[in-house]
Parts: sequence; C-alpha cells; structure tokens
Amino acid sequence: MKLLLLPTILTAVFGSASAAKDSQYDPIQNFPALVEWFTSHGGQIDPRITLGYEPSTNPKVRIRGMIATAHIEPETVLIHTPASLMISDFDRNHCEVIQRVVEELELGEESKWDMYFNFDGSSSVSASGLDDGEEEEQGHGQRHTRTPTQWKTEDQPGSRAILELQGLPPTGDTHRHINWYTSACNDSEELTSIQLKAFVMFLTRAADRGMVPMYDLMNHHNGLINTRLQIDEEGGMSVIAATAIEENEPIYNTYSRGGGESTVDVFNTYGFVEDYPQLWRWSDVDMIVKAEDPNHAFGRYVGPDENSGVDAEGRGFEPNSHHYEILVISPTLAALHPTKALVHVLGNGRRTIDEWKVEINNHHATLRKSHVNTMHDSALAVLSELPTTIKEDENTILPNERRLFEKVKKKGRVDQSKADTIQAIEYRLAFKKALKLAVDVARSGQFYLDSDEL
Repeated sequence: MKLLLLPTILTAVFGSASAAKDSQYDPIQNFPALVEWFTSHGGQIDPRITLGYEPSTNPKVRIRGMIATAHIEPETVLIHTPASLMISDFDRNHCEVIQRVVEELELGEESKWDMYFNFDGSSSVSASGLDDGEEEEQGHGQRHTRTPTQWKTEDQPGSRAILELQGLPPTGDTHRHINWYTSACNDSEELTSIQLKAFVMFLTRAADRGMVPMYDLMNHHNGLINTRLQIDEEGGMSVIAATAIEENEPIYNTYSRGGGESTVDVFNTYGFVEDYPQLWRWSDVDMIVKAEDPNHAFGRYVGPDENSGVDAEGRGFEPNSHHYEILVISPTLAALHPTKALVHVLGNGRRTIDEWKVEINNHHATLRKSHVNTMHDSALAVLSELPTTIKEDENTILPNERRLFEKVKKKGRVDQSKADTIQAIEYRLAFKKALKLAVDVARSGQFYLDSDEL
C-alpha cells in the first residue's frame, strides 16, 4: 500500500532558538545577560523564571527549558515582549519578516537584536547518539539535530536521512518550507548563508506575529501546557500563567494548538517527535479518493439519534481530519479518528489519564466499526510493507547507528549525515509504534456496530 502525503500549507508557528555560534557557549550561564538585554529594551520577565533543566526520569537526558524557581499563581504575567522588541510586519508578511532578520544579521553587533540572535535557547525532546553511561544535554549541540528542511535532498551525496523515513510522511515534503522561501521570497535564486540562517531562525523560533524574544524559549508540550497568550493594544505579547505553576515545574508553550498540526507536521518543522499526546496522520489511495467528498468523514460517527453528522452544538461529531488519524495518549491508550471536540484540548488545556480514558471510551462508542476496520487494514498494510520492523529498528538498527555516531564524535568530528539519519530512524520508529497501536486498539476497542457489522 502506497502512502500519500497530505496537502499542507506553510504557517509560521511557535519554535525554539537556533544554535549559538560558539559550540562551548552555555545558555544557562548566559541567560542572565539575555534577561538584562531584554529588560533594558522594555521587556518584562517574572523573576521566578529561569533557564534550567527539566525534571527527567532518564538520567542520561537533560532537557533545557524555562523553569519556575518558586510557586507562581494563575493569571500571573510571566513574560511581556513589547512590539518594539519584535521583528514583525504589520501585514504579517513572512517574506518581509525574514528579510528584516537578514538585514539585522548583516549589522552584526550593531544590531539591536544581536544578543537575541546569538543566544542558544534551543530545546528538544528526543535523544540520540548515546553510549552507555553517557549523559546528553539536549538542545546544546550534543545531538546536532536539524529540521528535515535542512537535510540533504535525495539528489545530494549523504542524503540517507530521507531514505530512512521509508516512505512514511513527511517523505516528499521534507523541503516544503525552504522551497516555499526560495520561490516566494527569493525569486528561486540560491540562498546566501545569511538568508539561510535567517530562514531557519524564523522557521524554528517565530510566532505568528514574527520573532518574539524570550517567548520563544518555552518548550512545547500539548499535554502539560500551563500558559496562554495575550496581545495588548500596542501589539505587545504577554505570556500568562494558565494554571498554578509550582517550583521546578517547566513552563510550556504549544507549537500545534487544537489538533490543527499533527505530530508529522511538528517533526517536519522542528525536527523532534513531541511527547504525548501525539496526533499521527496518514493516508492511502483509497482514503485520498474518499477525501474528495468533504462530507465523507462525518459518516464515521453516530449521534444520539443514530444519525451521522455534527452534534447539537455543531461540532461534537466533526472529524478532526478527513484522513486516517490516531490520537496517542500513552503507549497503550489512543483514540481512532478523533473529532475536533476531542482534540480541542491539545495546546488549550490538560486532561489526566483517567479523564482521557473516559473521553476516548465515549468517543469510540460513537465511531462506526466499519470505519475502524478500514483504518485497521490500512495501518496493518503500511506496517507490512515497510522494509524493517519495530523490533529491528529499536533493538538493532538504531543502537548501531548511535554507536557509529559516537565513535566518530569521540575522534573530534561530527558526522552530520549520521545525525540526520538517527533523527529519521527515531521518527519512523515512533510512527510505526503509532500504527501498531492503531491496529491493537481497532482489535480490542468497543465501537458502534453499524449495519455493515451486524
């Protein structure tokens, strides 16, 4: 079964900072200098916020991000970035914003934003390249991971990363962002090194309003988000505590609110597989044909009156996607074909595992078994046609690639192609596990037995 890529549109979404010029640069030690720069130009940041390492159950992995140093009450203004500190465009023209970044980068130390540009606040949520006993500091040049748009294309030497996706999305779409920038903003001319740097900075750090210093240091987590945004009359942006934030608790943002972007989209833009909850989306030839009918997916669900369509509020039974989709809450808990109502909480609030179980059981009770069977068959067909299995990837291929990467790195050289390859294998492994979970849930879940199943 051949997988087909889903149509996507470039959007400037929230991101994390780019790597600093100096590989020995310590962002945690230099965070006070960034705060001084930020506040001296009119920015505000709560003194109970610092840059540190998030609590982790894996002693080998340190995830750097914004951390609360003391209890913070709900509705506290955590960060305020005035419009004068943003690099933006009134009409939100992405090309114009990137061009402004190019011009400021060309000014070097004379730029108002030089400190901001060179601060390494990047963060990540996926480990690679570890030997036994080695500690990895994520987001500080140890992994050397990049966004897929920075990988070598299939016609370039060392382009193995794309092949290692094994045809899974975003195969064929990995360079969508840079292709857009080159054609829409640069008349399809070859990019200069400064243009490329500005583009990657924009892609991975920008909000929909443009470049917003300090705000872009928050990590992404759609399950534990504890902030919301507020725009003031002057165009400034505030980050507000949506819940109480306790001492040593990370301060989270979202890069994909309300189920609009899938885990595939997050990976394709930022280069990491997000933590749970994850929203995996794929399609095949049969589904592409069905998706031509804008109403086809509404037939997946059965309302209280046993009719298809939306609920009384006009949203409850509206599909989140017209393609195959699985919302993964944990390695064993997932919802098939989630509705917009079910995924709305992503990036907008929190649910406990028990709350998710209730919501998913109720959702599956309205989902027609005939549609579940079709999804089951598609996921199983995809898995059966991939050249390697989950077990092979997890137990043999990935550990071997990591060992080879570390062997070269210990000699003082970073094999970027190998780092990209590891990144692709980690991603495809996560995708395969989601497909396998879709098969398992389809077999064990309780669904609505429609006429095709009776």
